[in-house]
Amino acid sequence: MRAVALDFEARRLSLRDIPPPVLTGDHQVLFQVREVGVCGTDRELAWFHFGRPPEGESFLVLGHEALGEVVEVGRMVTGLRPGDWVTPMIRRACQPPCASCRRGRRDLCLTTQCIERGIFGGHGYFTEYAVDAAEDLVRVPPELADRAVLLEPLSVVEKVVERALRLHEGEPRSAVVVGAGTVGILAALVLQGRGLAVTTSSLEAADGPRAKLIREAGIDYSNAVVRADIAIEASGTRAGADRALACTGPLGVCAILGAADATGAGLLRNLIIHNQTVFGSVNSSPESFRMAVEDLGRFDARFLARLIRRVRLEDFEQSILGPPGEHPKIVHVLDEPSGR
Repeated sequence: MRAVALDFEARRLSLRDIPPPVLTGDHQVLFQVREVGVCGTDRELAWFHFGRPPEGESFLVLGHEALGEVVEVGRMVTGLRPGDWVTPMIRRACQPPCASCRRGRRDLCLTTQCIERGIFGGHGYFTEYAVDAAEDLVRVPPELADRAVLLEPLSVVEKVVERALRLHEGEPRSAVVVGAGTVGILAALVLQGRGLAVTTSSLEAADGPRAKLIREAGIDYSNAVVRADIAIEASGTRAGADRALACTGPLGVCAILGAADATGAGLLRNLIIHNQTVFGSVNSSPESFRMAVEDLGRFDARFLARLIRRVRLEDFEQSILGPPGEHPKIVHVLDEPSGR
């Protein structure tokens, strides 16, 4: 079957044939991958900035934002059946499991040895069929299937917003999100849904398509630094992290989601003087996925549809290696498998 994969020996992205998966355990689920979303992580992987293939292999199948339809279940699986829609959680526990992984919080893994499918040590979902343990799959209500490919990035947002609100020492009323990509827009929607006045701060043109889209959701858009109680960096850049820190007000909480190479050392004095809190976040918990399913059902489906541009599997080079388009989320449709 077809798969979009990174070849770590040839250092290239390509379409290749891999063996179809089969059930090997009573608690497993075989599903047909229907859609796969592309994000900045996939682009950085394709530039070989990070990532690793499964042990003993030289290639890594990409794809960690997926929506699938159950084909077959193991005999001990009770919560899923053929025809159900599912989205996978991507992180697997380190072995032997650390204290966080033992208590079911793989998103808080204390080691660097956990597997993340499509990123670190495990093949992803940019292929036609996949197998996962039932406990690693989130059931999607069928009425949400047209937008459920957004669940994985939305779950990341749910975790960070919940933590930011919990850490704030006062009564947060305002929030700023730095970045106008998919994660930034979803973060703004979640914060808005929690009752905060939200501004998206980005360097993209104020009259551009993403800025217009954000304003249509009732969210302010600005190219300036806007001070707020909660600031979330969702840009994936060092400049974005610096801006998020600059936007953080007194008692404020700042979350860094994507700017892995940022330092922010020059702002430590502000953290002390203004009693600010800064934290980083990655991945998401099962509870975060549950909240994501709930919020996905609350958000305007017509607005979410405008975030997405659907393309064929064969368009992977353009979506991963090409420049970003006006649609925040590119989704590949895998509705016509080549066979098992």
